[in-house]
Amino acid sequence: MSMSASLWGAAMLAMAAFGQGSSDSELVFKTVVQNEIPHFDDCYRNAAGGGADYALLRPCDLALENEALTQRQTAILHVNRGVIRYNLGDYEDAIDDFSVALDLNINVKAKVLVNRGLSLEAVSAERLARLDYESALAFNPDNQTARRRLEELKKPVYERSRLPSRINAGRMFPPVAGI
Repeated sequence: MSMSASLWGAAMLAMAAFGQGSSDSELVFKTVVQNEIPHFDDCYRNAAGGGADYALLRPCDLALENEALTQRQTAILHVNRGVIRYNLGDYEDAIDDFSVALDLNINVKAKVLVNRGLSLEAVSAERLARLDYESALAFNPDNQTARRRLEELKKPVYERSRLPSRINAGRMFPPVAGI
C-alpha cells in the first residue's frame, strides 16, 4: 500500500468517525495530504476579480475554517477577504482583515497599509488613514496611491477626489498551493 493510499484510508476512517461523507473526506485528504487549498485559491480569484457580492466571501471563510494554511497564507487570505469586503462597502470588516494581515507580518505591507487607509478614510477615520499612508510610504516611497491620498487629505472634504469604489488583489497574491 502506498503512503498516500494509507493516508487516504486514515482520512476516510477519521471522517467516518465524525459522521462525514466521502466528499468531505476527500477534501480533508487533498488539503492535508496533497496540500491543495482550493478555497484559498478561489478567495484569491474572487478578490482579483474586483467583484462585490457576499457569496464571494464564502471561499475565504471556508479556507479559514477547513484548510491547513501557513501563517503567510492566512495573512494573504485576510488581505483578499479585506479586498472583497471593501468592494462590498463593508469597510469596518475590511479594516479588521487588513489589520490581521499586518499583525501576521505580511510581506507587502505598503499595499495592505494603503488598502486599510482607504477603508479608514471611507469610515471618516482620516487621522488613522493618514498614519497608514505615511507608513506605506516608509515601506515603499514610490507608492503613488499613498502619496495621492495624503495630498487629498490636506484638502477640505468637499474638494477631495472620491475614494475608489472598488479595489482588487491584482497580481499581488497569485494562487499557489505550496506557499
